[in-house]
Amino acid sequence: MTPDISRHLADEALNDVLIGLGSLESGAHLARCPECRSKVEDFRADMTLFNSASIAWSQSRNGRPVETSPHPVAHRIRFAFVSWSAAVAVLLIMAVTLWRHSAVAPPNHVNTLEPQPSDSETQIAQDNELLQQINAAIGSDDDFPIQEYNFRERPHSRLKPQSQ
Repeated sequence: MTPDISRHLADEALNDVLIGLGSLESGAHLARCPECRSKVEDFRADMTLFNSASIAWSQSRNGRPVETSPHPVAHRIRFAFVSWSAAVAVLLIMAVTLWRHSAVAPPNHVNTLEPQPSDSETQIAQDNELLQQINAAIGSDDDFPIQEYNFRERPHSRLKPQSQ
């Protein structure tokens, strides 16, 4: 009995193979199915051609060759090292700053609130009298331009009139 190669890999399975996430079944299918294998090889050849063309175009636009890194992982490792080093440096600066700040405070410093002096009865009476004078000064019965609209006479002016 020969294996059934009449069913080909679905597009999703081919995409998984192309990005390096192919399953064992898709690998076995590619080993025995020349049509699916040719699809993968054609795509890879097209990608190689596209990469070559884009590098050639880039070189022609800039006038200088594009440096392709033979080890892209080394750049990631270097970037990660620099990132972590910067983070450690910031944390170290913060720790030193906090340590110096705590060293400046007296050793027997207690965080308590000092009681505020309370106002005397005479001070309270004077404040109340001042507030009454201010209220009398700003609460005059002068005619204000807004009074011509009679807002106080119609407290429910926003309600719809009810039909009788």
